[in-house]
Amino acid sequence: MKTTFIGLLTALTIAVPANASLLEFQASLLGANEAPPNNSPATGFIDVTLNDVTDILTVHETFSGLTAPATVAHIHCCTPITSPPVAVPVVLPFTGFPTSGTYDHTFDLTAAGVLINGMTAPVFISNLEAGLTYANIHDINFPGGEIRGQLTAVPGPIAGAGLPGLILASGGLLGWWRRRRKIA
Repeated sequence: MKTTFIGLLTALTIAVPANASLLEFQASLLGANEAPPNNSPATGFIDVTLNDVTDILTVHETFSGLTAPATVAHIHCCTPITSPPVAVPVVLPFTGFPTSGTYDHTFDLTAAGVLINGMTAPVFISNLEAGLTYANIHDINFPGGEIRGQLTAVPGPIAGAGLPGLILASGGLLGWWRRRRKIA
């Protein structure tokens, strides 16, 4: 029995592949978040998912109420929202926006032309994880940006899940089973 358990535990440890970690970041886009703040009636929301193994960034952005058709939208790095309004736009601009709508796109952060101004994927990712990136949408009425939001991490899964949790739970069950067996 002991040999079977050790064999099973070894097989589980070896057979479980390394999984990519999907990290999610979100922000509400508002004129009040711009630097300096403005009184735009526009609102928006951005959800960004990062696969930290493949360096793929998926962007889903919705917005409405812009005072003019958007001229450009992008993610800026590496500064908090309270900084001056000029920061380096590092993700290829999202273009073709009307005054309201939805934008969905997937970016390979390692592909040429996605990260600009000398930015590298590891630097961008570390700043994204540190909360030093923000998204904004510009138009002719607000050339510095009509609405903006700081991207913040969405809490992940419960700690202890996955293989380490399985091993600990199995060890606990084994201990309980042995104790029960000694009593009987």
